[in-house]
Amino acid sequence: MKNTDYLEAFTDYLIEEEKSEGTVSGYKLDVKDFLSFIGKCIKDLKRTDVTAYKEHLRVRKLKTLSINRKLVSVKQFIDFLNDRFELGVSARIKQEKVQKQYSLKDEDLLTEEDFQALIGAVEASGDIRTKAIFEAMYYSGMRVSEMLQLRMDHVTSGKKIIEDIKGKGGKYRDIYISDKLRNSLKAYLEVRTQPFSSNTKLLFVGQRGPISRQTVHNDMKKYASIVGIELAKAHAHNLRHLFGLKLAAKGLPIQDIAKYMGHTSIEVTKIYLEKPQSYYSGLINQL
Repeated sequence: MKNTDYLEAFTDYLIEEEKSEGTVSGYKLDVKDFLSFIGKCIKDLKRTDVTAYKEHLRVRKLKTLSINRKLVSVKQFIDFLNDRFELGVSARIKQEKVQKQYSLKDEDLLTEEDFQALIGAVEASGDIRTKAIFEAMYYSGMRVSEMLQLRMDHVTSGKKIIEDIKGKGGKYRDIYISDKLRNSLKAYLEVRTQPFSSNTKLLFVGQRGPISRQTVHNDMKKYASIVGIELAKAHAHNLRHLFGLKLAAKGLPIQDIAKYMGHTSIEVTKIYLEKPQSYYSGLINQL
């Protein structure tokens, strides 16, 4: 049988399966495009042919989703041939990895007013540790996991850049400590009590030793409840987002924002530049 015969049989199969007219037409066009590219009998398909076809689609500047749609059609075609005609085509059709799309929705974010309300409630409770935790993320963009790595010597050393904190993926990144943040951390250090059960040098501790992510989570929910913030958006990572949004409001180049946020991909950093200009105007005075 020729490729045209195999394609005709595949088309008939799709119709028998009661696929929509649009689906049948799309699959047929995709498979014809693939067969035209490889220029040989489908029985002789090699993995290198599939790789070359993918590159051909990239050169045509097709989007990843479009490439994957074509690859799905080809895979369905080959699976059909192996099942119906026992061709034994072994070349794997692996889809392209889709770059995760990041976005920040207003309804999911804490506002500057939310943060100030949180800090007001924390101060009213005399909770100096929680104030330092919240401000550590708000003033530096640290992740919770990074903030929990802070040590007492990071505060007492006076360094403006901390270089031995492990970020995402276990890679070390620079954490920039502003004067406002250092004063907040110093205020906590003055009242910090070393746990009897631990000789830890970590900064943030409780009665039993170093605190956990759950402690930070619980504190966020506690004070959000007090000031009436929706619990759905009361998570510590939103303090990090506020930091990134303020950097964008200040007009920093995207490369600098990525540096301060500890991003390895500019694609991730772009989320802080997607808001309308009116959104940033409310943050300018808080820089």
